[in-house]
Amino acid sequence: MTDHRVEDYRDAAAVVAQLSSTIPAARCVRDYWRSVDPKSVETHEAWSVYRIVSPTEGEYLRYDGPGGLCVHFGSRVAIIGADCRWSGFVTMPGLQRVHVAAFQSIARALGGTRMVLIPDYDRVEEMARYDGSSLDECIARLHQCWGTPHPKTEIVTDDVEVYYRRQCPPWYVESLDLAP
Repeated sequence: MTDHRVEDYRDAAAVVAQLSSTIPAARCVRDYWRSVDPKSVETHEAWSVYRIVSPTEGEYLRYDGPGGLCVHFGSRVAIIGADCRWSGFVTMPGLQRVHVAAFQSIARALGGTRMVLIPDYDRVEEMARYDGSSLDECIARLHQCWGTPHPKTEIVTDDVEVYYRRQCPPWYVESLDLAP
């Protein structure tokens, strides 16, 4: 998740144009997946937009890019998603390295100043997308539920069994320079 400075995230052409600078980093994610899974099939060479109509979430735009990356917007926070398991993200250096670089590139392109890295599908994502919560409010909720974030974005263990024995998932907060 990142705060964003996108004037109108429903303006698909403008958002896709903003995201265009992130294509090289997103393609590194794609190349990583091809290197570890030669059967991996890439469906996006560039960013595209999909209008989603959901009975539970209503109508919204989802931006999909290379490497299995996607972006969903709330009024104050953008959710950057990826096709990787959190257990892999926190235990596999190669996977983490390319994904963090892509997340940072996307967050910067959207005008983000900070980035919060968490597993998918936590209630805090709903707060950001549907309730209009700020990144600070999301961070406060994560502190309350999971404790202090890991001090820096790094591998927490290379043993996935050790990871699964944790009471709470590790999570990270990064400050972003606006320039890469």
